[in-house]
Amino acid sequence: MTRTARTAVVFSSKYYRHNTGRGHPESARRLGAIIKELGRGLISKSRNWQFVEPERASSEKIQLVHDSDYIRFVRNVCKSGGGLLDSGDTVASSESFDVAVYAVGGALKAVDLIMERQFENAFALVRPPGHHAGKFSAAGFCIFNNVAVAAQHLLKNFGLNRVLILDIDAHHGNGTQEIFYGTDKVLYISLHEDPRSFPGTGFVDEVGEGEGLGFNVNVPLPFGANDQIYFKAFNEIAIPVIRQYKPQFMLVSAGLDGHYTDPVANLSLSAYCYAKVYEEIVKLAYA
Repeated sequence: MTRTARTAVVFSSKYYRHNTGRGHPESARRLGAIIKELGRGLISKSRNWQFVEPERASSEKIQLVHDSDYIRFVRNVCKSGGGLLDSGDTVASSESFDVAVYAVGGALKAVDLIMERQFENAFALVRPPGHHAGKFSAAGFCIFNNVAVAAQHLLKNFGLNRVLILDIDAHHGNGTQEIFYGTDKVLYISLHEDPRSFPGTGFVDEVGEGEGLGFNVNVPLPFGANDQIYFKAFNEIAIPVIRQYKPQFMLVSAGLDGHYTDPVANLSLSAYCYAKVYEEIVKLAYA
């Protein structure tokens, strides 16, 4: 592929086929709204990004993170027509397994495009999301942990040993934490709302174990935290830790549910806050 843009937006219309049912907060409309915004206004006139189709992730790639019995369980639920994958509200439809495999493939494609120097950076516009999914289980609308598979791919296939996962979703990424809790090869930093809310993890004393001790950094924020509080936590905790770690690759779990209008979370962030945070992330990546 000849590089004609700086940023790859990895996306497939297949992601619309993960049907979570009427009224579910994690629906295809979420991606549709983003695609609509990408196609209008100033960004539509920019030559700095282009769409890239993902590929299907292999079973071997997914098993870098997930247990084979769990993968088989998800496949069987979907083959039977769909249903709940956990005791909560992680819904699968008949096509959800295939879509989830392509979601993992989207994260892998984004990583590969950067490592092969075809693009400087990438945005994996995928669903279902992933950061609540653990090695053996689904949770919080998440089936496979896309970002975790991408991180393991970087470690195993590109020989990296310092990968950062920065999680800015309003909820703690319990699945990602669980997967990397015992390694120093992945630094996991999460800024999230009070951990007494879902999923009940993400307290400051959850700092990793064994070789991973000190490489799991949780930054819980009070309910209703605004831009000022978020900036203070990001600038005074996350940025210094990232600079000290000197990551070879930065992955971002880019949940936007901390926005003050989002009904599923309890933060009070503005669109301006997200713009400034991403501005800082880009600076860190190119420092």
